[in-house]
Amino acid sequence: MVDLREFRLERWQSLRETKAKILLSESGIEPLSIGELKEIIGEPILEDEFTIGYGWTKGSIELREAIMNTYQAKLKVDNILVTHGSIEANLLVTLSQVKSGDKVILEKPNYMQIHGLTEWIGAKQNFIWRKRENDFKIDLTELINLMRREKPKAIFLTNPNNPTGQYLTTKELEEVYVEAERLNAKVIVDEVYLGTEHEDDKLKSIVDIGFESGNVIATSGLSKAYGLPGLRIGWIIAGEKEIERMWSLKDYTTIAPSKISDKIASKCLQPQARMKILERTKRILNENVKILKEASKNLEKIRVHMPKAGAIFLMEFIDRSDDEEICEELFREYGILICPGSTFDLKGFARVGMGAKPELFKERLEILKQSITKILSKKKC
Repeated sequence: MVDLREFRLERWQSLRETKAKILLSESGIEPLSIGELKEIIGEPILEDEFTIGYGWTKGSIELREAIMNTYQAKLKVDNILVTHGSIEANLLVTLSQVKSGDKVILEKPNYMQIHGLTEWIGAKQNFIWRKRENDFKIDLTELINLMRREKPKAIFLTNPNNPTGQYLTTKELEEVYVEAERLNAKVIVDEVYLGTEHEDDKLKSIVDIGFESGNVIATSGLSKAYGLPGLRIGWIIAGEKEIERMWSLKDYTTIAPSKISDKIASKCLQPQARMKILERTKRILNENVKILKEASKNLEKIRVHMPKAGAIFLMEFIDRSDDEEICEELFREYGILICPGSTFDLKGFARVGMGAKPELFKERLEILKQSITKILSKKKC
């Protein structure tokens, strides 16, 4: 077994985010405050008699029912495992589904967690690239042909994608599912950005496309679309036997979600509260997309690639591939933190967060533009 590679994106952020003056590295929507949440929910966040004990290892029945009701598929509470954020969900799914020698298909560029884990396990990795010349969309024909040729055990997708903000449409995802079912391969989709689509077109979860076949697994959570990353609540949707396997692994990791987070999450996922939270997300993103489009006009030395979902966009450095060096200078000289494209296997780019409240995003974006222009205008020695 090879050594587990450094998770470069997470290490890049954790070494700098507490010292940054302007934080543009986050990939989720502006976090909600307790006051905002109380107003949305319409009652106290926690009651005085609430006891701070151990929670339920799978997640409370109340929370799992609330999660279950956000999907159209006929689920049971035992199809759901609550995790410590979506990152634990992805960990448990990968460790339970992939063994050494298994063939897997992964997309790039991407959040590189599953790439590092499957490499560590010893899986045979095959990559489908989101190419710049195709606006970072997956070429569906290329993906289907790769599936037919390699006959993988699992296809891992992030839909919508991080860092590109692009996605497979519901129709395209259905085609992937049909081909995977024919090959008896699992379709495993990280859906933590679902609900952040900028257009009116609402994407379907893979769960609502083919859950009854037993060949699909979804992970998600409250960090990105819901603006509740501090709750550290994620989940897995899978068949009951698969959930049992992952639950056994969870006994070795976090055991149970925080009881406080479980209770707050249960309230946030009630229909009215959930609708208000996601409406807030859409308002912020729709306004910030307009701001970004305006700011992207007449740029020199950089190019903005407009996303279709998520609270992130890609900035391309024209004629420069040393993205990490540029981002390091930006942080060192101006205190601005963005994420180098190299941490997503995308040299010459950077990922920039756009989830802040619009007035703040506009101000930060202007400072970023000015600072980047100064850096890129310098002559390299």
